[in-house]
Amino acid sequence: MKWNGIFFGATLLGTALLITPPLAQAVRPPLDTNVIYKLETMLERENLWAITTNNIGPVVKDGGFTWGDAEKTTVRGGIKILIQFHGLRIWEVLVRFESNHVGRVEAFFYNRGDAGYLNEAEFKAQLTKVTTVLSNWTGTAAAPLPDVDGPLRTKIQRCMWTRGPTRLELEWSVTKPHVQNGQRVEYRSEFIRLKVLPLAATTNATARPVVGRPAPPSGRTAAELKKRLRTAENGDIYVGEVPMVDQGEKGFCSAAVMARVMGYFGLDFDMHQAAQLANTKTSGGTERSSIVDALKRISLKNSMRLLIIEELDFQRLIADYNRAAQTAKKEKVKLEHDLGNVFDAMDGELVKQVRTKRQSELNKFKNDVVKNIDLGIPLVWSVTIGWVKEEFILPQTKGGHTRMIIGYNKQTDEILYTDSWGPRHALKRMPAPDAWTITKGLYVVKPNSL
Repeated sequence: MKWNGIFFGATLLGTALLITPPLAQAVRPPLDTNVIYKLETMLERENLWAITTNNIGPVVKDGGFTWGDAEKTTVRGGIKILIQFHGLRIWEVLVRFESNHVGRVEAFFYNRGDAGYLNEAEFKAQLTKVTTVLSNWTGTAAAPLPDVDGPLRTKIQRCMWTRGPTRLELEWSVTKPHVQNGQRVEYRSEFIRLKVLPLAATTNATARPVVGRPAPPSGRTAAELKKRLRTAENGDIYVGEVPMVDQGEKGFCSAAVMARVMGYFGLDFDMHQAAQLANTKTSGGTERSSIVDALKRISLKNSMRLLIIEELDFQRLIADYNRAAQTAKKEKVKLEHDLGNVFDAMDGELVKQVRTKRQSELNKFKNDVVKNIDLGIPLVWSVTIGWVKEEFILPQTKGGHTRMIIGYNKQTDEILYTDSWGPRHALKRMPAPDAWTITKGLYVVKPNSL
């Protein structure tokens, strides 16, 4: 069954229970398809690699680009203005800065989260179109690069071109039919991604991109992680340097969080790879067993481990809720095949009453947060949206969602968290009783040394 962007495999009374996929969304303006920004105008600039964070504005002003994080390490396009490259649709563009200069541009000619499913023939046809356009643009045929293998049966295929001071690496991946955690996984197209890099700065192509490689020890020690802790005058204590990944309109909250956690520990890992590894559905939702398995394997290969701190006992919640509903003379909920309908029908105030009745459980939740944050470790947090009031979320939003807890404030009794929706959502807060009310799972990835 699905829950909070994570599917939980379970049966009750011989019936498999399902929960609807995550529906949590940030408030976003619609994409303007009447205006087209041509990406080639950026990539053909002679001074592309000399552009800094201070003068990137005029380069992208007509493309609706926005900063992806408060630290100004990434500019993101494709969410406001339609972007094309020589007539081909670009679904997302990321301009990444290194040492205050443009260090890499990533453009997605296809990803299933934004563009939907393509069958095998359609994917091959799209790949042919992309390689043809790039070959015509560079004036050379594509040179093959070695495939990169990752865990959980994934493989990234690659080829490259050069054009002036620029190196272009095209990466694509599909999921081949296989059995994962006892379930049949059919063929699935994943992504076609172009990486544009300065030719002078490129290194051995076989070293990038990497999933599951042994990570360098830097940034993993207790002392180094504690250096990331931030303390504010208002009593906030939170983990800094958590990378922002904007999931956009797609229900990739679990995949985005997974990428953010791995990025926090220094792995070159994006949400599309995470979605592939965890078998995330395009409409949203990730099987719990798959994402836990993916996190475990990636952690293991990188001298880390996954700890399950908290998981919802949904049967007890329903039983407790119905007892409270009877006392309050409110309508009880009935267990049915789609458990999402059950949770949507629950009264938020009554759920909060039930969840916070056991003070020891609320205290344990707060202590688990404090213990990990004080180590410089953010927590993966699966929740139910709609039971408590939240800002910067569509008011009609209900259902499951995955986010990260990155801090706390004992003075105000608040939990500090972040959603994968861009810089506006990098640091948010919620009363601890409300946070516990909506909690359905807590997970942490830790270096083995801790």
